[in-house]
Amino acid sequence: MHLYLTDDLLKISCTTLSRTVYRQKSIGQQSQHNRCNWAETPPIVMLTIFRSKITPTALFLSMGIQHWFSKKATTEKQTLGLILPGGGARNAYQVGVLKAVEELIPTGQPSPFRVVTGTSAGSLNAGMIASRSANFTDGMERLLGMWENLHMNMVVRTDAKTTTRTGARWVWSFASGGMGKTQPDSLLDNTPLRSLIENHVNLARMRQCMETGHLDALGITASSYSRGASITYYEGLETLQKWQRTRRFGVPARLRIDHFMASIAIPVVFPAIKISNEYHGDGSMREAAPLSPALHLGANKLLIVSVRNPQIDHAPTSEPVYPNLGQIAGYMFDTLFIDRLDSDIERLQRINFALSQARQPSFQHEDALLRPVEFLVISPSVDIRDIVAKHVRSFPRSMKILLSGLGAMTKEGRPLTSYLLFDSGFARDLIELGYKDGYAQREKLQELLEL
Repeated sequence: MHLYLTDDLLKISCTTLSRTVYRQKSIGQQSQHNRCNWAETPPIVMLTIFRSKITPTALFLSMGIQHWFSKKATTEKQTLGLILPGGGARNAYQVGVLKAVEELIPTGQPSPFRVVTGTSAGSLNAGMIASRSANFTDGMERLLGMWENLHMNMVVRTDAKTTTRTGARWVWSFASGGMGKTQPDSLLDNTPLRSLIENHVNLARMRQCMETGHLDALGITASSYSRGASITYYEGLETLQKWQRTRRFGVPARLRIDHFMASIAIPVVFPAIKISNEYHGDGSMREAAPLSPALHLGANKLLIVSVRNPQIDHAPTSEPVYPNLGQIAGYMFDTLFIDRLDSDIERLQRINFALSQARQPSFQHEDALLRPVEFLVISPSVDIRDIVAKHVRSFPRSMKILLSGLGAMTKEGRPLTSYLLFDSGFARDLIELGYKDGYAQREKLQELLEL
């Protein structure tokens, strides 16, 4: 079997994989209908156990999975990483999943996650978990308390004066062809978000957790507008090495609130944030490999909490409605926050499979070590777009006017509103769903956590 190295991940010839699989005697007995298409495998919560005795046939026919647990003996120290991708208001779902994890751990014990990475709104959850690594129970209580009491005005300014002034500036900018003295920075003013992060992410305590050995690293990813690259700013053990890949960098830094604000700076919606001598936007924009930062920071086992139900929508059977701006914006947000994560998980599945068929357990290529990575993905079992429909009227009046103008208050606009509705009622429903999905996977979580 031929293996091809690209960046820090492995690309595998699909033709070669097919030959490897279909050389198995048992696969010859399978019909063409049963042959697996990786791209058409959208399971919700999935598990694959790879042992040296499991054949490629068994692997391909067991697809309904997004998890890999290797049972091969290893002397390598196991370092569990937590990956919290972006998703705006949907990130409340991650809190519910982590609540299910917290119930598996004795009260007052340290966090099981030695490496934590976050992007966009996921960076807020990551920062809170990392800063309370010495006591996971305490960290979860604070995280739950924040999301269960969250309101829109804690994230953006929703008063009529601010929204009217911002709207007028955008109208004038378009009408004048940008000839005004100043141009509007963003659709929304997220000044309150800075205060929210300052009140809930204790970076001094995070450093104490590192000093006491409860945390190895925290990574926050943002996108550089000047370099057109994804930058993961990280703080952690001195042994960690910065990295550089194609438009992806890992940069050691003393993390500040600005790093979190930059990671959450959704383009156009929130203003860009200046760090050093360059402006940054939402970390999801250029994050081509969302799993990579955690691996670079030393994790070799991963818990990944996605915020989108993986079920693919069916093609409409009736005459479709022309997409309005709200629907298009929601589509763009889906692409921004989720699509690359799903692609990276598929890529990791292929790498793990290829390595399971190779004679060597790992490959060293320059500064990249290719090895099997145990991982578990938990995604919503219910479409979050259906949940937001019950809460869409919770938007403040000024936001309703803005979103109505975009067509986002319709059924077609639900994807967009599900990312923007920072509301306690919506958050509580997502937390409940996340907890339910996490609880349903208790055995798999225990296996990943080695409990």
